[in-house]
Parts: sequence; structure tokens; C-alpha cells
Amino acid sequence: MKKSKNTVRSSEKTLRILEAIHELEGGGVTEIADHLGMSKATAHHHLSTLEDNEYIIKDGSTYRSGLRLLEMGEQSRRQTGVFDIAKGEIDSLANNTGELANLMIEEHGRGVYVYIAAGEEAVHLDTKVGTRQYLHTSALGKSILAHMPKERFEEVIDRHGLPTKTPNTVTDKDTLEGELEEIRNRGVAFDGEERAEGIRCVAAPITDNAGKLIGAVSVSGPSTRMKGDRFREEIPEMVQDTATVIGINVSYS
Repeated sequence: MKKSKNTVRSSEKTLRILEAIHELEGGGVTEIADHLGMSKATAHHHLSTLEDNEYIIKDGSTYRSGLRLLEMGEQSRRQTGVFDIAKGEIDSLANNTGELANLMIEEHGRGVYVYIAAGEEAVHLDTKVGTRQYLHTSALGKSILAHMPKERFEEVIDRHGLPTKTPNTVTDKDTLEGELEEIRNRGVAFDGEERAEGIRCVAAPITDNAGKLIGAVSVSGPSTRMKGDRFREEIPEMVQDTATVIGINVSYS
């Protein structure tokens, strides 16, 4: 991943520590320092700074993320310009399919789950609001990649590559580009257990009236239910309808 030449190393260390706390779901000074390969003294200085500024809390000897981050994250979500408009439509999609309905936008070359709604039969997955994933590994991400300008697509692939998540993940650029062309032609993307084994997904891009890409919406469910006409016709139609309604509402908001 390319980085700016003007980064501040001390700030980078602080951010790495904040990310480590998230990845470890909390940890002590030694655990965090070992995780990042830095000295305990350095880790402690940055942890103290984060605590003093209320970004983390200290529970005994364990540091955890503070709720100030929740406030900032919620503001970021609302500033996307699509969350408030799309929420009700995503809820309806989840209710009508009984599965998980998802809203994703692209940021820094990865897909970010902005909202997730669960229908009555929805399975529990490792994705949650704020989870970031490589775009080529899911129907959501591929529907976004398929409708990016060519230059932006190249930037994303150069930055993140095509890492493997499951044996089904597409990791060859030529193969991916062929699949993206098919997605543009049919209007929906399919995920054949490429990010999580046993899970399939159908997604469609959200665009405004000017054709500007906003994000993507999808339905995810177990492969035992996501098959046949339901997977290839019924759910794709509902997903496309939802994406269209959201795009129209965004255009006239």
C-alpha cells in the first residue's frame, strides 16, 4: 500500500495502537506492544495519550476502545449521505427475504458495511457495521468495482491486490475483469462463497440519476437457501428494485 511522504511517525504509532486495541478486543500494555512489535514504554506513552483524550478507557490493566469513537463513527456514517435514505429500504429488503440485507460504500479502496439488517431467518456472520473488506471478495464489492471508472479500479487493485479469503476467491485480474463485465451486462453480482464458505450473496450497485456510483446493496444467506430461481431470479429482482429506489431517493433528497 502506497503511503504519503508527509506522514508523522508518532501519529502513525498512535493509530496503530488504536487499531491493535480494536483487533485484540482490548489488551494490556505488554500484549499490545508485542502485537505491534514495539517497546512497552513506547506503547504506554501512546496509550496514556489516547486515554487522556478519552479515545480509550482503562479497565484494570486492560485498555479498551472508548465510546467517543462511537460518536465519531455515527457522525461519519450519517455524513455518507446515503444511510438515512437507505435504512428503511434495507430493513424492508431484510424483512421480505428473511435474510441479511447489507449496505456498503467504498472508502480507501475497500468496502465498508454502513448498515446491516437481519430478517427472521438470517444467519449470524462475522460482518458488522464498520467492517471493511476487500472489494473483489463479495458480490457487494464486485458490484462496486464493476461500476467504478477504469482509473479508480486500477488504483484499488494496485493498492490492495487480490488476496485470497476462501478457495473460491477470484485472485486473477483478467478473470475478475471478465466477471465485472458480466456484472455490468446483467446489473447484479453474485458471490459464490468467495468471502465466507457456505454463504452466497446477491448485490446491485446504487447509482444516482447522473450515473454516479454511491454504493451497493445486497442480500446474503446460506448456500442451502440461496440457490435455484430464488438465488438467480427472485432475490436479484428485489435487490435491484431496492438499489433503484435508494438511488432515486438520493438523487432528489
